[in-house]
Parts: sequence; C-alpha cells; structure tokens
Amino acid sequence: MPQVPRELAAIKHALDEAAIVAITDRSGKITHVNDKFCEISKYPRDEILGKNHRIIKSGHHPPQFFVQLWKTISSGKVWEGEICNCAKDGSTYWVNTCIVPFLEENGTPYQYVSIRYEITQRKLAEAKLVSYAKRLEQSNQELEQFASIAAHDLQEPLRKIRTFSDRVLVKCVALLPEDAADYLKRIGDAAARMQNLIDDLLTYSRVRTQREPFLNVDLNSVLRDVLSDLEIQINQTGAIVIVPVVLPSVQADRSQMHQLFQNLISNALKFRKPSTTPKISVTAQDLSGGWLNVLVSDNGIGFEEKYLDRIFNRCGSNSPRLASTV
Repeated sequence: MPQVPRELAAIKHALDEAAIVAITDRSGKITHVNDKFCEISKYPRDEILGKNHRIIKSGHHPPQFFVQLWKTISSGKVWEGEICNCAKDGSTYWVNTCIVPFLEENGTPYQYVSIRYEITQRKLAEAKLVSYAKRLEQSNQELEQFASIAAHDLQEPLRKIRTFSDRVLVKCVALLPEDAADYLKRIGDAAARMQNLIDDLLTYSRVRTQREPFLNVDLNSVLRDVLSDLEIQINQTGAIVIVPVVLPSVQADRSQMHQLFQNLISNALKFRKPSTTPKISVTAQDLSGGWLNVLVSDNGIGFEEKYLDRIFNRCGSNSPRLASTV
C-alpha cells in the first residue's frame, strides 16, 4: 500500500502548482493554505492560520452573498462562484472558487476545502467590454438622433425643389426650350433619388433594428442612376465610363449598391492622374456557387501596396480608394 501516499502526494503537488488552496474547519477558521494563497493574498502563512476568510474580504459583495454561500456549504453542498478578494496591501483580485464540504457520518461538515483560480484579468476584460458596450449604445443613440434631425432638416428644402421644379415643368413646358425642360426633369429625378437616400439614412442609422431582407436589384438601373448623379463630374473631367450592355440582377440592398457604385466611380474621378483622361470600366463575371464578381477599374493614381492593410482596415469610413473589386 505504500503507493497510495505517493499518488496522493503527486495529486497534492499538482493541485498546489495549479490552484489557490485553503482548508477551514467547521467554524470557518483557516487550518491550511498553500503557497499560492499566500502569494496572491500577500499575507504570510502565520498571519492567516487560525483566522477566517474575512481577512481577505474586499467589501465588493453584499452580506447576503456570503449568507447564501455558507447556507449552501453548511448543508453539505458544493458552492461554486466568483469572489472579489482584498490582498494585504489593499489591492483586489478575483478568483473563481469551488468550496467542497467534507462530511461526518451524520452528514454535518467537519471541514471545507476551497480551490481557487485567479481570474482578475478576465474580469478586467469583461469590465472593459461592458464599458465599450455602453459607449457603443450611447454612440448609436447619438447617431439615430443625428440622422433623424438631419433627415428632418433636409426634407423641407428638398420638398420645395421637387414641388417648384414640377410646377415649372407642368405650367411652362410649352415656353421652355427642349434642353431646359430636360434639365428640369433631371432635377426632379435627382431630387427623388435624394429623397430615397434621406429615407435610407434614417433606416440604416438605426443600427439596433433588424436588417431588411435583400431584394432582387437590377444593377443596370442602379448604375444608370449613379452615372446620372455624377453627370456633371463626368463631363467636367471628360471621363470615359465603359459599362457592359447588360449587368446582372443580384440579391442585395439597392441603396447600398447605389452607394457602393457611387463611391467607387466618384473616387476614380477624384483621384485621377494629371493631364490624363479618366477611364472607368465596369465588368461582371459569374463565378461558381452562385457568386458574382463585379470589377470597377480605372486608370487613376492608385495606392502603394504598403498602405493596403491600413486602407482596407477603414472599410467603414468611406475612405477614398477603398476598393476596386466587389
């Protein structure tokens, strides 16, 4: 039978290496602590033995917390939970604790063994996550409020643009040159698209609401609207925009696809080479598995590869030259 003490010694050694261990008698007085207990509590062993665990009480938990703890273990049940303790120097630390009662034949505990593992860093990380979540919640609320105010303030002047351009077009169409009537019609079309963008601003600023399901979107129609919106820039730069005869339809959000094409093409117009006519090409290719590759390429200034990670890490910031491939 000499092997049994050796096995027990090995188990005790492994436990002491991995965990913070303490043993108390039935009254709660500490009868044994291992080196890790002394190390984390910063109390020497002779100042701990004979005391109870109130010596490391931090005051973080309400009295009912410990009342429930003792009620559990004194009834012979194992207690598990997280406790914030206070070291001798006043610093606090968190431990994941399991307290196991050892019972007499009549079922009453005669001692308790507690096994603890320090989780201070995890608790600090959790506290940071809670703080970040609160800040994000506040940011979301401010974003919603801003979008609501901005959309409300834009509604009225936009309504007047649409109203009066429609009136001029209806009442004075016979008096207007053909190109002037066409200009008014384009103003009305652009104002209508702007109204949709304002509505989308309200919808997508509410980041806590459920996302709308994707619908079938005709990319030809989206691209026509984008080129119409950018017509003045295209004419001013003399840009050549090459698009396929027919683009496919995709399951997507129309406003997001509009914003995507508009960002890519407007960036190509903005970041062009001096004394070079901008050339922008839009192509589409079916891939396996139902995927579609849409490529928007241009002959602009581009960017150096060493900035690749920095640029693509800003995908949420509408940064220039964000991507050429969708």
